[in-house]
Amino acid sequence: MLRPGSAGSNTAADHLMVLDAAVTALPLAFRRRLMITCDGAGASHDLITRLDELAARPGYQVIYSVGWELGKRERAAITAVPARAWQIAVDERGEARERRAGQSCGDRSCGHRRCWIEEAHVTELTGLLREGPAGDQLSGWPQKMRILARRERPHPGAQLTLFEAEDGWRYSLRVTNRPAATRGWLGQPAYIDAAHRVHARVEDAIRTGKDCGIGKFPSTTLAMNKAWQAAALTAATLLAWLRLLALDGPLARAEPKTLRYRILHAAARLTRGGRQRRLHIQATWPWAADITTAWERISALPQAP
Repeated sequence: MLRPGSAGSNTAADHLMVLDAAVTALPLAFRRRLMITCDGAGASHDLITRLDELAARPGYQVIYSVGWELGKRERAAITAVPARAWQIAVDERGEARERRAGQSCGDRSCGHRRCWIEEAHVTELTGLLREGPAGDQLSGWPQKMRILARRERPHPGAQLTLFEAEDGWRYSLRVTNRPAATRGWLGQPAYIDAAHRVHARVEDAIRTGKDCGIGKFPSTTLAMNKAWQAAALTAATLLAWLRLLALDGPLARAEPKTLRYRILHAAARLTRGGRQRRLHIQATWPWAADITTAWERISALPQAP
């Protein structure tokens, strides 16, 4: 969405427009059970209120996970968290996020505790902020909103705040409306944290979207740039649906440059006969089978009226 150069990063009206457009882009059948994620730059009171309204609709399940600012009250709550309350963080596969120690043995599959360093931990701050010594510090926010904190060892060269430099951990916070009474692994802070971190793929989509022309405007005329932006976003969207619906394996995760060479620029012909369309492609092309499979899957989709 093109915005004026003076637009701020926390303009709630723009965030609400993007949220509505994102939900509208989904087929109707997939709008009743949603998980909506947003990083800290998009967090605002109006956005949380809107997400809470969406979650309150009868017949709909909307779980949100939104980045949160590390402020004075949050720093005080983190300081009050007992050491045993920090839970080891997990990755998208459900495995503990750990790294090898500097003096570890040569067997990378070993189970020696001295050879592994816990890399990240997660805990919940809701109780300390709602019922702590200072009273309810989240009184202006939805009652069902929970706040979680994550700490991890910073990578070399990372910029830390004075609070983070004091104990050597890098902190990030997020809020969610997932019920505290959720049973099983879905209700664990480590899972909620891992589910939010999938949001990092948005950065990849922005980076690869630039290969489709997003942000590379050809003119000083706003109308022409809007048309260019619409075409570039259409291309990025079509590639996303192509990977999701028609491709497998490495091609399902391939970036635009790879798809261009292997799929989109492959020499082929479409012919019609007997009320059918047929795909003709050179059998020696290394990805001919993948293109044929993708063609068959797309052809089998129900056609829009």
